[in-house]
Amino acid sequence: MEIPLNPGFIPILAGLAVLAAPRVARAPIMAFAALAAMWFLLDYQFGAANAIAQMGLPVVLLNLDALNRIFGIALLIALIALSIYSGARRNRYEDAAILMLVGGSVSALFVGDLIIFVATAALAGLAASWTVFASPIEHANRAGVRLLIWHGLEGLLFLVGVALHLTAGAASVEIGRLDVATISGGCIFAALMIRVGAPFAHVWLKDAVSHASPVGGAALSAFTTMLGVYALARLFPAEPLLVPIGAAMILIGALYAASETDLRRAAAYGLTAQTGVCVALVGVGSPLAMAAAEGHAFAALLAFVALQMVLGAVLERRGSVDAAALSGLSRAMPITSLLMVAAGLAVAGVPGFALYATQTVALESVAQWELRWLWLCIAALPAVLLVSLVLRPALAAYRASAPVPFNEAPFPMLLGAGLATFLCLSIGLAPGWLYNLMPTALVFQPFAIDRLAPQFELLGVSGLIFLALHAIGAAPKALSIRTLDIDALYRGPFALAGRWAGVLLLRVYGAWQAAAAQSGHAVGRVIAALAQLCDRPFAPARAANVVQFISIGSFLMIILLFI
Repeated sequence: MEIPLNPGFIPILAGLAVLAAPRVARAPIMAFAALAAMWFLLDYQFGAANAIAQMGLPVVLLNLDALNRIFGIALLIALIALSIYSGARRNRYEDAAILMLVGGSVSALFVGDLIIFVATAALAGLAASWTVFASPIEHANRAGVRLLIWHGLEGLLFLVGVALHLTAGAASVEIGRLDVATISGGCIFAALMIRVGAPFAHVWLKDAVSHASPVGGAALSAFTTMLGVYALARLFPAEPLLVPIGAAMILIGALYAASETDLRRAAAYGLTAQTGVCVALVGVGSPLAMAAAEGHAFAALLAFVALQMVLGAVLERRGSVDAAALSGLSRAMPITSLLMVAAGLAVAGVPGFALYATQTVALESVAQWELRWLWLCIAALPAVLLVSLVLRPALAAYRASAPVPFNEAPFPMLLGAGLATFLCLSIGLAPGWLYNLMPTALVFQPFAIDRLAPQFELLGVSGLIFLALHAIGAAPKALSIRTLDIDALYRGPFALAGRWAGVLLLRVYGAWQAAAAQSGHAVGRVIAALAQLCDRPFAPARAANVVQFISIGSFLMIILLFI
């Protein structure tokens, strides 16, 4: 039987190839893998390929429709930009990890059954941890272990959910609507909450991105959480629980993006907030909301890839991306500073960029009285991101300082970041082709005056207020401090309690083993003594007579009762 070629298999094979390829060939291999996968994706017609029977279950390796097509195109475009960006450094293991991450994520988009989806998502999770392990940044190995634990928990929940789904009498494991109220659906839902970075699990993204290399941070921003958004849209559309969860992600992401001084961590929190917008829209579940969620995921992926690329270039040259350490950046890295502002405008949803084109659709889809609080959260998010990721670093970069030597980022980094930023701008200026990619037919005018004017007013007022506060010295100072999140408990008191509990349990286990050994020795000595008495039937000891009497009597009773 012919095995259909999933487009995600191509980056996986390329990942194996780059391990043996010379440095000059690795970036072209990555770009070729992205283009070849894109060609196979666009060449296929919509529909499911023939299923392959494995263990009595149908396995569908390829199922193409409008929903997974838009996510697949976004991931492969990001890989093309990353392949250009990665040409400035030498790390074959990270290149292989990124290709495995892309291959696992793209393969998971196009499979048609839960078993292969879990397998490919697990491959993507392992590759994400490998990407962090390959980073040269200090403490990256610890961050990789923490990410591995998160993805291990996710994989365990996936496996339990699929196993219970099968044992509950499901006729097949084809991907379809699941019920979160069942145990199997609840386990899969919990696994996807880890993948998208829902509250209490959101910390893994900023931890991994901040410890990854410049290339790895951009790859993790592109190929991790948006796979979870796709899976929620496929498995749990119109699930009411997703609306408050998405709103909580928006609030948490916005709060920490505004307070975090490490810009890569702040950008990761911003991505969490924008992912929360997608999650909430999937929870709303109307055709317009689903189209907005899919388009917003597409635009957010490209915008945050561009921003992480620029911040990675700053990290490469200056060794830090703290807002307090950006003084003089505009003189040392003028092109990078310009791209940083442009990418920041893209993630803030400024009109003319891609996120604005999908932000307006998102606001239109939740323009209902009962969802007014969600509308307010989505509408206010661009203002927070504008201040946090555009004005704050721009003021630091263009602040007057002592002369600094020119030290621009490598050309491949500038080219990759410039390409991603240009795509955000081109989609924002002509969003019609993105609307045409959405599964729901959409005719929308984002530049209508009643949509354009409120966005400009919100962004303009918030920017002017921040600049005024900065001018009078009332704005918060950019200090090199690290804000604490829920992972401070995971790695602090909870980890300490876990270690103490482990030590206590080991000691209890050791004491139990010692007591069991001593008891066993004592029982053995008693049995041995009794056996010796039985071996001396004529010994003049009362104990021997008693033992002989009991043994003979028991033997006679057995004969009388059972023979």
